[in-house]
Amino acid sequence: MITTPTRSDIRYFAAAVRAHLDDLPADEVDDLLDGLEADLSDQAAEAGEYFELPDAATYAEELRSAAGLPERVAAPQKKMPLVERARDAWSSTGRRIRGNPAGASILDLLASLRPVWWVVRGVVVYLWVVALLVPLGGTGGILSSVLVLTFNPLAWVILLTLIAVSVQWGQGRWMPFRWLRATAVVVSVVTVLALPTTLGTLSNSLFAAVYSNRASASQGWTPGLSVDGIRVRNIYAYDANGDALSGVQLFDQDGRPVTTVGMETTTLSDSYYAGGGGPVPVPYTVPGSSPIWNAFPLREVPAEKWTWDQADLAEATLSPAPFERVQPLPDAAQPALPAATPEPSTTPPTESAPTPTVDPLASATSEAVAP
Repeated sequence: MITTPTRSDIRYFAAAVRAHLDDLPADEVDDLLDGLEADLSDQAAEAGEYFELPDAATYAEELRSAAGLPERVAAPQKKMPLVERARDAWSSTGRRIRGNPAGASILDLLASLRPVWWVVRGVVVYLWVVALLVPLGGTGGILSSVLVLTFNPLAWVILLTLIAVSVQWGQGRWMPFRWLRATAVVVSVVTVLALPTTLGTLSNSLFAAVYSNRASASQGWTPGLSVDGIRVRNIYAYDANGDALSGVQLFDQDGRPVTTVGMETTTLSDSYYAGGGGPVPVPYTVPGSSPIWNAFPLREVPAEKWTWDQADLAEATLSPAPFERVQPLPDAAQPALPAATPEPSTTPPTESAPTPTVDPLASATSEAVAP
């Protein structure tokens, strides 16, 4: 024989009706309620989502009247358990809401989202359980529950297990004991209360982690020219014979000046070293021209001469090279870089007096530089 399984709400309804008939002898109550759950289960299966349970108190009074029994005596009344009363009140509230078309639509929408809620309940429990059991320092609090999934297979096992249990509880399964049903209710209530806090904490943790990464990246940035993260203060060049050179102008492959100060090409001192207790590099300066930062070695103002005043530039001198002489190149006779070949002109050349050339760096090093 095929029987329709009894739904949990029908069981609760039958228990509530029995409570309203508890003033009658037990055998009479059993006769009145014999087959009630089975009949209601069959009606629910036929009606589907349109099935609604009546009010338990009204239904109990109708059973009394149909059986010719007296009305309930108001004298000693047995109190219903708190859980039963809460369920009864919940059912009554649901019936009142469904009496309104808009309320019925909202309840239908929420009912269709129950599977999503079951998954969310499992995920929220996982986030807090793992955050308490496997704290990861420096990851931003509860965010550690998410990050641990990237390297710990056990975390995936815990997450999937909690989701599976939550889904089964939502379908009324895996609850063979009464205390498990009470546990499922408590977990659901706690999850509803903790959900806003969980979302806020997770958002704050994610923001803190992103901000921390950006701060770390900015702290690791070195301005100007650096080698392996160490700031370059000056550059010294040697020719093929190993002799130190002065006034060497450096450019990159696109013809841009190579400087130790990066984009800081209009200042008259390297602010990175200013006031640091050591020499402060300054550029070559030529009256009427911008500071020249790509001519090496740069002049430097000794630490004891630095007074945060531009007049200190008059104290700038060429610092000694790290080596007086270095190992010559194997072939000292290095070919010069080819000069650009001018295009031939059809205009006949005209004789003119030779124009003397002026080396701006030579004049900058031979005279005191005005600030």
